[in-house]
Amino acid sequence: MKKFKIVTYGCQINVYESERFREAFLSSGFEEVENEEDADIVLLNSCAVRGKSVLKLFSKLGYIRKLFRTQGHPAAIVTGCVATVKEKDIKRIGGKSVIDVFSGIEPLSSRIEKIKKILSLKEKQNALMERKVFAYVPIIYGCNNFCTYCIVPITKGRERSRTKEEILSEVKMLVKNGTKEIVLLGQNINHYGRDIGYKNGFIEILEAVDKIEGLKRLRYLTPHPADFTVEILQRMRNLKTLCPHFHLPVQSGSNKILKLMKRGYTREEYLALIENVKRLFPEASITTDIIVGFPYETENDYLETKSLVEYVQFDKIFAAAYSPRPNTAASVMPNQVETQEKKRRLNDLLSLANAISVKKNSSYIGKTVEVLIETVKKGEVFGRIPQDKLVITKKDASVGDIIEVTITDADAFHLRGE
Repeated sequence: MKKFKIVTYGCQINVYESERFREAFLSSGFEEVENEEDADIVLLNSCAVRGKSVLKLFSKLGYIRKLFRTQGHPAAIVTGCVATVKEKDIKRIGGKSVIDVFSGIEPLSSRIEKIKKILSLKEKQNALMERKVFAYVPIIYGCNNFCTYCIVPITKGRERSRTKEEILSEVKMLVKNGTKEIVLLGQNINHYGRDIGYKNGFIEILEAVDKIEGLKRLRYLTPHPADFTVEILQRMRNLKTLCPHFHLPVQSGSNKILKLMKRGYTREEYLALIENVKRLFPEASITTDIIVGFPYETENDYLETKSLVEYVQFDKIFAAAYSPRPNTAASVMPNQVETQEKKRRLNDLLSLANAISVKKNSSYIGKTVEVLIETVKKGEVFGRIPQDKLVITKKDASVGDIIEVTITDADAFHLRGE
């Protein structure tokens, strides 16, 4: 039997696509393996949002090329964001091991069909469907915003929404097969449906999915703060399965930097949104994305970001030092911040954020929470509460169970209970 391995970099949409590629391999008679050395084909689903992900891809390609030279396998297929903008580099680094490169802009269905042709095996009528506790379901691809630091509009293309019928059909199939939690995905999910005539598409698709019988939890990623209205928040309060977790990427606390980033909102407008979230969803957790060291960012600009983090008291932040991406407006801006200064600001911000996370998580000690079990490993079970916090406990439970856990301990990254 032929063997395959899939390596995924980047966002949840890439994770979703890799699952579809995996089904194509399995339905074509291939066996999945853990290591590249044992595979006949390795599919690399790439991400270009950060320079580190690009370097990881090229390093992996170099390793695959070395294996191909010494043992005659594996061959490599590369898709995703980097494949859109660096096809020549991919073929140069991977050499003869690279058998095809599929652009990330190309429709997923087209890429799946190309993979099946490469595999040269007839598709079985019923692909292997693995029971999943939670599943990603993209509802819109691409982005029209063109934030000055972001390569997504270049690598993923302009916004393209799926129809409501197609989305609901996929969600119903997943729930029927045992999925408890659905995560709807989009690079800018608030824009869902605008390109196909759905005026209030984002909230309407949430409301439609919420009505599906058997669904326990509903989440979505990633909304843009500029498009999040009070009306949407008010309608969200009526959804019985929607989890009380808001991921609202702020990127910077400085109005000067937000304008240079072309984010479309001010610090004051973002904080007004946060206040409305806290007022309407007092039990919600709030997380964010932040970039430090953006071009022109002074120490005072950074301190404005730091003060915003301290004021909001985010449950968790995902922070990164600015990394210039090719063909973006920010990459050619003057006044680039020195690498060492970016690292200093990043470490300083993470130190503050982790201290806040410890305080926020410690507030759960003594409370009894509902945990959806995702993993069972070495006598411990791992799962998440509706606020998207990881819980670890020792209990005789199975993947997919929803159990009650009383929290006894907490750190910056997870809760423990019994």
